[in-house]
Order: sequence, then C-alpha cells, then structure tokens
Amino acid sequence: MAASPSEIGMLSRSAAVSSGMVTSMGEKVDDLLSEKVTKEITCNPCGKVFRYGVRTPRILPCLHTSCERCLKPKSSGRDSRVGIPEEELVSDELFAQPRVTCPICRKEFDVPGSDLSKLPMNYYAVKLLELIDYFKLERKGRLPCIGCTEPAHWRCIECDENYCQDHADFHRKSRATCDHRILTFKQILLSPRSLSTMRNQYCTIHNNKPLEIFCKTCNRAICTLCAVTQHKTCDTKEVADAVAALKAKVDALKPQISMSLYSLRQALTRVKTAAREVNVDSQVSSRKVSGMIEVCISAVREKERELVSDLERKKRQNTEIINSQKELLEGELTSMQTGREFVERAFIGSEVEVLCLEPQIVAKMDELISGDCPTINSEVDRIGFTPSGHDHILKAIEVLGKVGPPKPDRGPRMIVDDNGELVLLDNKGNVIRGETKELLRRLKENIIEEELRVEEEERRRLQEEERKRAEEAARLKALEPPRTPTPLPPRDFTVPINFSRTFGSQGNEPGLYSGPVGMCITDKNYLAICDVHNNRIQVVKPDGTYVLGFGVTGTAVGELNGPNDICMFNNRNFIIADTYNDRIQLFAPTGRFIRTIGQKARRRAIFHQNIPGSVKKPDAMEGIFDKPFGVCVNSKLQILVSDMGNHRIQVFERNGEFCRQIGTRGDDAGQLMYPYGIAVDPQDNIYVCDLGNHRVQKYNADGRYLKQIGHGKGENDGCFMQPRSVAVDTKTGCVSIVDTALHRVQIFTSEGQFVNKFGARGKEENKFSSPCGITTNFDGEIFVSDFRNNRIHVL
Repeated sequence: MAASPSEIGMLSRSAAVSSGMVTSMGEKVDDLLSEKVTKEITCNPCGKVFRYGVRTPRILPCLHTSCERCLKPKSSGRDSRVGIPEEELVSDELFAQPRVTCPICRKEFDVPGSDLSKLPMNYYAVKLLELIDYFKLERKGRLPCIGCTEPAHWRCIECDENYCQDHADFHRKSRATCDHRILTFKQILLSPRSLSTMRNQYCTIHNNKPLEIFCKTCNRAICTLCAVTQHKTCDTKEVADAVAALKAKVDALKPQISMSLYSLRQALTRVKTAAREVNVDSQVSSRKVSGMIEVCISAVREKERELVSDLERKKRQNTEIINSQKELLEGELTSMQTGREFVERAFIGSEVEVLCLEPQIVAKMDELISGDCPTINSEVDRIGFTPSGHDHILKAIEVLGKVGPPKPDRGPRMIVDDNGELVLLDNKGNVIRGETKELLRRLKENIIEEELRVEEEERRRLQEEERKRAEEAARLKALEPPRTPTPLPPRDFTVPINFSRTFGSQGNEPGLYSGPVGMCITDKNYLAICDVHNNRIQVVKPDGTYVLGFGVTGTAVGELNGPNDICMFNNRNFIIADTYNDRIQLFAPTGRFIRTIGQKARRRAIFHQNIPGSVKKPDAMEGIFDKPFGVCVNSKLQILVSDMGNHRIQVFERNGEFCRQIGTRGDDAGQLMYPYGIAVDPQDNIYVCDLGNHRVQKYNADGRYLKQIGHGKGENDGCFMQPRSVAVDTKTGCVSIVDTALHRVQIFTSEGQFVNKFGARGKEENKFSSPCGITTNFDGEIFVSDFRNNRIHVL
C-alpha cells in the first residue's frame, strides 16, 4: 500500500534534509543540535537519518521507532534454486513468516498484509527534519515569510507558520494571537520539546475539510462530511474529546508506570552494586592469591636453602676424605721414586764404588719390592638429589584454592599471621608455629587427613543422590502407561474415515504451533511434533496435552534451524532432520543433545539445461547433505535420510557411518526429484515421496526399485500434487500419503492400489490447509499435521 497523501506531504520536505544533512549539518547545523534531537531523527539500529521511501520512520506496537529498511525481513538464502522449472520447485511459501521483528527489543509483531506503510509514522521525527530544512533555508535567507516576500526568521508554534520581523511583531500584538509562542528556529532546535506536533490535516477525500472527528471503529481521523456519509454506524468522537479521554487514561496509568520505573531503577542499582562488588571481590581475591603464592614461594625457598646446605655439608665431608687419601698416596709415591732414582745413579759412578754399595742397593730394592701399597677406599659416597615425588607437590598445589563463590576458609593451609610469621592452620583451625621444615611435614599430614575426609563426604553424597534418583525413577515408572499397548484389531481403511478431534493453534507458547510438519509416536504412545517455525520439538499426549519441549534456534550443535521430520531410534532417542543446518541430530527423550550425523556441503553449483552457462553440480559426497527433509529407521536400526537437494536417499549405520545411497536425479523409474517424506514397512521396504515427480516410489531393503505408487501429477484419485509425507500401517500394510497441494490424504495398498481418501481445503474442523505430516499410534489413530492452520487432526 502506498503512503497516504498527508504522509507524502510531510515527508516530501524532509527528503532533501536526510539526503544531504551529513554535509550541511556537519558544517552549519550540527553544532546546534542536541544529543536528544540527533537521536530523534536517526534510526537507532542502522544509525542513518530517516528518509522518505526507504527510511520512513515507523512506530511499532512496542513504541520503538525504526526505519522501514531495518524492518524489512532479510532473505536467509536457504533455497535459491534459480532457473529450475516451477513444477520442480518445492513451495517455500509454506515456510513464509509474515512477521516483523523490532530491531531494538527483538519482539515480533504481525503486520496486516505484510505492508509496513500501515504502521503509524513518527510525526515528531518528521517535524524535526522539516524544521531543520527550514533552518537551513533561513540561514541562507531563502525562507519566505507567509505574508510577504521578505526572509522569514520567526516561526509560530501554534499556527505552524513562518514570519519575517514585521509580521512576527504584528502576530504578537494581535488580540487573537497574542498568546502564541513565536520563536526563532535556533531556539526551537535548542529546545525541541517546545515544538508542537499538532498541525492541521485535511481529509484525503474532501480536501478542504479538516480532520475533526475520530472514528474508533475504523481507528482513523475523518472530516465531518465523512462522518455523516461513510461512518454513520461507526463509533465517532471529536478529536479533542478523544485526545482528552486518551490523556486521562494515560494519566491514570502513570502511577503504575512510575512504580515500574522505580522497580527497574532499583534493579539497575542492584546490578551496578553487584558490578562494583565483583570488582572489589576480584581485587581482594587477587591479593589473597598473591599472598598464598608468596607463602608457598617462601616455603619453597626455605626448603631450597635447606637442601643446598645439606649438599654443601656432604661436599665438605667427601672432600676431607679424598684429600687425606691423596696426601698418603703422594708420600708413598715420592719415597718409591727417590729409591729408584738412587739405584739408577749408583751405576753411573766407578764399578768399585758400585760393588762397595751392593749391600745397601740390594736392601733398598728388597724394601721397594716387598713394600705393601697402602689400602685406599676410592669409592666415596656420591652426591645427588632424589625428589620425594611429584604427586604430593601437585596435590599440594591443587589444594591451594580455587576461584568461585566465596566460602569460609577450611582445611589445612599455610598463612602469614599479623606479625609476618609463617604459621600452619590444621584441620581443626588450630595455629601451629615452628620451623618451616616441621610445618611443611605437618601440613602434608593434615592434607592427607583432609583428603580422606573429603573423599568420605563425596562418597556419602553420591550414595544419597543415587538413592534419590532410584526413588524418582520408581515413582515415574509407577506413573508411566504400559509400554506394551493392548492389541487392537486392524483398522478398516475402506470405510469412510471421520475426524475425531483437533488440537493446537498458532503461537510460540507450549502446546501452540507455528508450522507443524513431521511427527512420530514415542514408546509411551505420545506424539512428537516438529514445530518448524519455532525451531523446536514438542511432545504431547494423544489428546494434545503438553508434556515437554526442547530446541533453540541456532547453528551450533544441539540447536535447530527448520526441523522438518522426526523419528524414534531404538524406541528411545529422537532422530531429527535439522533441514536448514544440513544435518541429522540425535537427542535423548529429555531433549539432551547426543550427537550429529552428516554435514553441509562446502560448495554448491547451479545447473539446469535451460540456463546457459550454468555449471553442473558435482556428484554429492557421502554423508554430505543438502536440505535433508525426511528421516526414518528400519528394523536393523539403520538411519534413512531423504537428501532433497542431492536427489537421493542416504543410509547410515546406527553409529553414523555411511552405508549406501539410493536413487539419482531424474524422472525415470527409481530416479528421484526432490525426495521429501520417507517411511519403511515391517519388511524394511522403503517408501519415498518423490515430490518433484508427483509420485511415491517403493524400494526393497537393499535399495532396488520395486514399483511406483500413484499415476503422477493430477487431481484424480491416485494422482498427486507435491506429496510430502508417507506413513505405513504395520497391521494392514496400507500406505497413507499426504497430498499437500490438494489438501488431502490418500490411502493405497502396499501394491499401489487406491483404497480411500479424506480431507479438503478449508479452515473448518474437518478440513486441511497444506497438510505436511502423518503418522499412526498404537491405538490405530491417524495424526495429520495441518501446516497453515497450525493444528493437529486426529482421525
């Protein structure tokens, strides 16, 4: 819808301001604009000045103002299949979300017809932009007076007109306008709250008639002629009376708002106090950590001095022993060398002299030969250092402390008392003084005692928790319905199928839905539903009573982005097709994330024979998904996934390893074009909704093509228009297929013979609007998810 003439009239003058205000205002006007004025004319999310057409200021129901550009939903780029024929495209309108999110408070609102121009415009911001435009013209001498051709420098707030000096003086002296406020543009911009946003607005039908009547029925201002011609039966009231009533209502609510503001200010004060306490606690704790480390360093240095002293003492002892042995050996060596040298010199003289010394020479030689070498112990004690074990040191470091909520100090520890002396506090808090070596020994003993005590307390705590869990499990088990359902006779699908009940409506609260799609039955006969637009899974009882829900929007593990199908794994865990995250995720019955299967392709290419220059997409790799839409599990606990964008079915083992793939792109027998829903029968035969080919194909457990169900595209019985979901009745083997585009469900035998159909388009209790999911429970009831009507039908 286009903007109203009154809006266009106001914004046409302000368009030039916003387009060139950065330069002009930066040079002449910006120095006069206060922070509040700048904030009023600037879009808070994008920081751009408002401008008509793309940045028109709109007021949301939350009373926040934003430009239209920030309010327009951004394209997510989920499914850009450019150039593919229309009949092959998966209809994305089923997943359209016509809601506007406030970029400031993140609240979502419905906009009628998704037309942002239907939101009210912020006239105060527009009026400020208009005044800035006038101010620029006034400073250049180009702003004309309303009564003459002289430049205008004054503006009447009540009359909303510009005057020169003479006409401004006349306006002040006139009896009818003497109480009007006449200000310069500079004064107005310096005090923008004095600006009145009221202005004469005229009827778009009767141009000369002012808007004096407010129609409460149509929620719009009208003229007197419109009131008597087009709004005879409406609830009308004069604008002044309507404004007075609204003001009285607002005044009545002001005390409550004041109390709320007071509570918020008190909460903010508490938060700021908590922030200061955090800083103080951090500083105090930091000093404590430094003090503790200094104590430990002092103790280690004391131990270092003690060990070095022992090393020096041992060194002196060994040195004394070695020196004494050295002196003894050196004396014996000198004596022997002297005797040998005397004998050798004796033979240098005359032979007669040598013979005369014969008795002495022989005696000396006998003495040297028979002399015993002194006994010397050369093996002295080696000096070394043997650590007492790193475990005790590491444990001592661990018990130094930890960062967390402040707790009373307990346990043995070394501290520095008020006198600066290192002391020990034992397990009982007693202060022990003594030498550092003795204190460290006793600290070690106290630490061992404390560890034993803590281990005993932890053991008792775990025993108590185990006892409570066992009691809670026994209580829940007593409340659970029996897992084995009472056998029921097979359902006769040939008779007319009637609607039993309906539950659910649109919303994001528990038990409400925004686009329900795939479903499955849990081991407790509950119903698990993929709530695609809320990016969550809801589990309800067969009557629609809410049991639990899980899932948050995101791309991290455990987060969901467009969950489209769900099934049970081994009658316990949930397997979810996380479509727009291109993966399969496993969750526990409580919603706890377990693991992920598959990943997104790193590169995508567009190919179609009708697109010149397009590049053919390479063969998809194993375990790589492109929008997985369907998932199921066979009797071997193999996981089957319909990989829609890659036109195939991927099969994985229970541990997530790739097993094989079924199908390739095409329209021949066994080929697929955008496979959607998938199911298996008790014989592990596979049924696939071939959405692009408007048919359902049946394969055996090994992936060999068996047959086609349906006669292709059409509206007759046995024909389909975009089949999206399939379910197999385990007792009769009948196959129920959701024919989404025709808003119905068709039932066939396992051999493909048409049996029955039900459903038609509409919003009534017994009609569908784009059904997208189907399943059956233990009692033989059929559940169909009605996508556009945001509800579940039970038949």
